[in-house]
Amino acid sequence: MPVTVSIAEFFSSLHVSGQAGVTRELLADPDPAQTASLLSRGFHDLCDDLPGGVQLDLEWHPKAAVNALHYIYRLCQALVDRAMTEEDVNRICAALPLQPSSPGELLSQDLVLRHLPELHAMARSMSDSDPLVSGIEAAAKQFPLSSVGIALQEAPDLTPLHRHAGLWQLYIDRIIERQDASRLHDAHIRLAVANALGEHALSLAPKLAARLALEASPLSIPAP
Repeated sequence: MPVTVSIAEFFSSLHVSGQAGVTRELLADPDPAQTASLLSRGFHDLCDDLPGGVQLDLEWHPKAAVNALHYIYRLCQALVDRAMTEEDVNRICAALPLQPSSPGELLSQDLVLRHLPELHAMARSMSDSDPLVSGIEAAAKQFPLSSVGIALQEAPDLTPLHRHAGLWQLYIDRIIERQDASRLHDAHIRLAVANALGEHALSLAPKLAARLALEASPLSIPAP
């Protein structure tokens, strides 16, 4: 008899400990009401961590959260099931959640997608050439808020974050917490990070402080 994991079980374990078990079967949902209640509570807890007041206009999108959860579960399957072919892994990675159309939908997806950096680190620890690594990196660019900690080679589209003060601040906070210097790709972000760190940049975030100092230094052009 196939062994399945329920959405509620998977999310609860992932949300509480950052760890979760998977099987070869897809996620099951034997109690949709329990699932909805559990995910909604997690979303509102996430909202409570945002700066005061700005969470009031963030609408909960259960479908977006559930789709993101299925995607993360499939990535976990690809991580542990080494019998999967490269074609299987590529297909899983390509089945990205839809791009969010509102700040609330973006944060609903982030409830689960914020575990992308941990999955990426585990995949890289096995092999840098694993297709799962490049697949997660492609997802990282599409979901920059959730993927802070995964170094990006190209600047992502931050327009959705610019539209909401709370999500923008959450993005800056994560850059500082994870010292992801790859995200200091434009002046707006560098200024926000520098302002948040203040005079304690070197002690709080040495990697970011070094990058900020480098960006602030004028270029020296050798005399002809």
